[in-house]
Amino acid sequence: MDAKNTIEPNFHLKVSLSIVYCLGTWPPRNGGYRFFYLLYTVCSFTFILGILLAAEIANVFAHWNDVSKIAAGATILMTNCIHASKVVVLLTRQSRIRALLDLTSSPAFNHKAHHDLFVTYTWKGLFHYAAYQSFGATAVFCWGITPIADLLAGRSRQLPMEGWYPYNVTRTPAFEITSAHQGIAIIIACFHNVAMDTLITGMITVVCCQLAILERNIVSIGNEKTNGSSARNDKSQLLIAEKRVLFYRSLKQCAVHSNMIHHFTREIQDIFGTVIFFQLLSNCVIICLIAFNVSQMKIYIPEVLIGMLTYMCCMTYQIFIFCWHGNEVHLHSVRIVTAAYSSNWFSAPEGFKRNLRFVMMRAQTPLTLSAGNIMLLSLDTFVQILRMSYSIFTVLQGSTI
Repeated sequence: MDAKNTIEPNFHLKVSLSIVYCLGTWPPRNGGYRFFYLLYTVCSFTFILGILLAAEIANVFAHWNDVSKIAAGATILMTNCIHASKVVVLLTRQSRIRALLDLTSSPAFNHKAHHDLFVTYTWKGLFHYAAYQSFGATAVFCWGITPIADLLAGRSRQLPMEGWYPYNVTRTPAFEITSAHQGIAIIIACFHNVAMDTLITGMITVVCCQLAILERNIVSIGNEKTNGSSARNDKSQLLIAEKRVLFYRSLKQCAVHSNMIHHFTREIQDIFGTVIFFQLLSNCVIICLIAFNVSQMKIYIPEVLIGMLTYMCCMTYQIFIFCWHGNEVHLHSVRIVTAAYSSNWFSAPEGFKRNLRFVMMRAQTPLTLSAGNIMLLSLDTFVQILRMSYSIFTVLQGSTI
């Protein structure tokens, strides 16, 4: 069998969860080692984000009157702040997130008859993870090797990222230790941040998959095969009764499935909506700041320039995956109305037709996801954010002329 078709359903969620677990932000439900895992969580958070955040915040206060210094360090500071907020959400709302993940593997969401749809959407989730991770890995790798490149080129010592430390970071061994910490921490943080984002978008992919299954099930209503004994007499009362039962049973299953999808979507919105809003807002500022910093560069160092440009692409793609997935949920839910028209409703009893109209009326209000109940996650929002970012960039450019 083709390897593409043998992938485990929702495997993209397991990839993200495995990374989050290994980096200390997915404690086990219970067990004797939960306490030790939480200690590991504190140590991991301190190494990956805690020290960097303290140095970056101190750098803002140390160079309060130097706008260029603040602008240079503001991008990574905002990224790390939003990263830390996602860690807090993941830890404090773990039980609700686990309930959603348990639902994805439950019989209600695990329809073996639609394995082809699971495979398709799983590969979509993996594609977005790979594309997103490639941008982030390139950016942090370029930042991580900056001290080595400076050494080989004979340039002055410079840390991979701006930060204030209570010691002289230009001397040995303080420079080597601080550079190694920043390089390693930012690489690990990149994998962790991407894993958390793709965990969120991966669950939205599950919503799209379930809506596609619901659409297929509604289309198939009335096309179920009846048993041979009743099929021999097409006008028999037994066949009519059997068809009526099949119609109502199929519609009931679709209604229950639709309610579960709505609940699943609302939970994603309630758990992650606020942090997604701040993520989009910060990325809007980060993109324009990176473009501004590049435009102000006097000497173009290849690894620094490539790192900044790929980081800008990573931030843009981060906005895109949230908006694209939200847009997909809207489009999939809109198709439910068309699916109702495509079913075998014309041969169904009048009572079934009335119930089907209720389903169609509910589908008239499509599912949507929003960032903090302020802006819809859609491709239009993606374009608006980029326009806003460009507007801020032109204002900054005009202020330096």
